[in-house]
This record gives sequence, structure tokens and C-alpha cells, in this order.
Amino acid sequence: CSLERYNHDDKAPDITFDATILNGSDHLPADEAGIGFLLVLTLAFSGALTMLLLFKLLRTIGGEVHVAIIIVIAACGCNAASSLCELIHRSVFAANGVGSYSLDALSSHFEALSDSFVALILLSIGGGWTLPSDVKGDGFNSESGAGKLMKGVRNPAGSLIDFISSKGVSGSGTGGFVALSLILIHAGLAQWGRTFDDDFDTYHALEHPPGRALMFLRVFLGLVFITGVGMIRSSGRCPPSLMSFLTKFGLVGLSYFASLPGVSLFCKTLPYYQRHQALHWGAAIVQACSLASLTWLFIGNSDSSAYHRLSRVSKDAATDMTADLAASSSGRSTSWKFGKTKINID
Repeated sequence: CSLERYNHDDKAPDITFDATILNGSDHLPADEAGIGFLLVLTLAFSGALTMLLLFKLLRTIGGEVHVAIIIVIAACGCNAASSLCELIHRSVFAANGVGSYSLDALSSHFEALSDSFVALILLSIGGGWTLPSDVKGDGFNSESGAGKLMKGVRNPAGSLIDFISSKGVSGSGTGGFVALSLILIHAGLAQWGRTFDDDFDTYHALEHPPGRALMFLRVFLGLVFITGVGMIRSSGRCPPSLMSFLTKFGLVGLSYFASLPGVSLFCKTLPYYQRHQALHWGAAIVQACSLASLTWLFIGNSDSSAYHRLSRVSKDAATDMTADLAASSSGRSTSWKFGKTKINID
């Protein structure tokens, strides 16, 4: 009672204290259980694919290589870098309960870059990129909305270079704008997600608007993808063997784009505390399968499939006379030169 009557004249000393909340022996929340092991697996798998593709790339030094292989290397490398950054952030967070905001943000953006590269490659291959012009037919010369849109994604590298070099005024700038927009939208969604939770990577989280926007973006891109595959198959010039491949490729690509909405619907059936883990595992498995499929697509030999026999990835670009004549008439180069190495972009 005497203490209650003491120093009631606003001169009571301030009391400071620290509260530490642990989950067992560290600061990691319970819903992060098992995510560390998943990140190690993802790092090892993506790193192995990156090294495999780099080995193929190094073997072509002084010869020819297609830019699609470089884009897939970037996708695999970004996926590995995302896992590495998140692993380091988790280690720091487990020790001090704060972690590294920069590393966690980098993890989100590397993951977004990997997603955008995979989506861009799938849309492009589905739209006939790397295939000879006589196989693609006239479907892309259509003035319909689908025809114009698929023109923009069938040659992302060449279109993007044209777009940048012409400062957006070239007639082929539409393709570069589509490719650049796809990358920037993914990056914007990753950064937007950071405003909702800055403790751990929430790029795929569906509890907030950016995650749901990513889900709807995947649905839209899936529709564009299947439209492109359908236009190639119905061009009237597609060989029967390639048509069979495109059917399988269309199903695989559509599965990728539909996977995130599918995983999100499945997660809604789980208890709330299990959704975070299930979403991470589902997204990681889908990304790993897509990267493995694209790696096979670009390192396989001419006996692997009908696509490998016709694709300009494994075929000398000079044999496609139609494409060379079209490029010459438009004044656009179909390759880059780095020393003695020729990088095909068509």
C-alpha cells in the first residue's frame, strides 16, 4: 500500500523488458516445420539442373546455341537462388527471431523470376517458337485478338531485343512488351506480397490479394498457352508426329498453369495451420517438374521426340529458309554473336 502512494507525481521510473517467445529451442513458427528440408531438396535439384544445362552450354562455346537454353538456365538458377536465400534467412531467424528482410525479399523475387521464365518459355514453345516457319503455318498472321497475342509471345528474346533497341517504337515491339510485362507483373506481385508478411516468403500465399492475383494470372496464361498450341495443331502444316507431341506438351503445360489454382483449392480443405506447408510443397513440386521437363526439352537429341527433330534448338537455323528470308526482309537479325559463339534467337 505504501508503494501505491509513492511517487504519484509522474516521476515513477520507466520499466523496460524484453519478451522472448520460442517454439521449442528456436524462433521458427510451427507452420515452418519441414520447409527447411524442402528448401534443401529444391536447392539440390535446381542446382543439378543448372549445372547440367551449363555443361551443355559450355560444350557449344565457339559453335551455336539457342537462347531458349539460356532462359531455362536462368529459370533453374533463380529457383536455386531463391531456396538458398530463404535457407539463410531461416537460419538467422531461428537464432534471433528477426532474420534478414533482404534475403527473404530476394527469395521471393528470385522465385517470381523463375516462374516468369517458365511461363514465358511454355507460352513461346506453345506458340511455335523454335519451330520452322513452314510448320507454324498462317495461324499467327491472323488479325484476331488471339493471333496478335500469340505473335507477342512466340519469340520473346528477339522481340524483347527489338523492343529495347527501338525504344518501343518498332513494329515488333508488341512482342517485347508482352515478354517484359510478364516478368514485371510477377516481380510486382512478389513485392506486393511483401507488404502483407515480411517474416517469410509469401509469394504463393493465397491469404492475401497478391497471391490470389497470381492464381488468376496463371489461369489466364493457361488459356493463352492452350490457344497457341491449338493454333499450331490446326495450321494444316503440322506433321502427324509433331501433332502427337504437341497434344502431350499441351496437357503438361496446361497442368503447370492450372496447378497453382488446383493446389490452392486443395489447401482450403486442410486445417488452417497445415495450409502453409501444403502450399509450399505443392508449388515446389510443380516448379521442379516444369524445370525438369524444360531441361529435357532443350538437351534431348534428335531421337528424343518429333519436336527435337524439327526444333531450331537442335537444328541449324540456316536450314529454315523461310525464316531467314523473312528476317532479311524485316532487317532483324536472327542471332547474336558473342566472340565465336552464335546464339540463335528464332
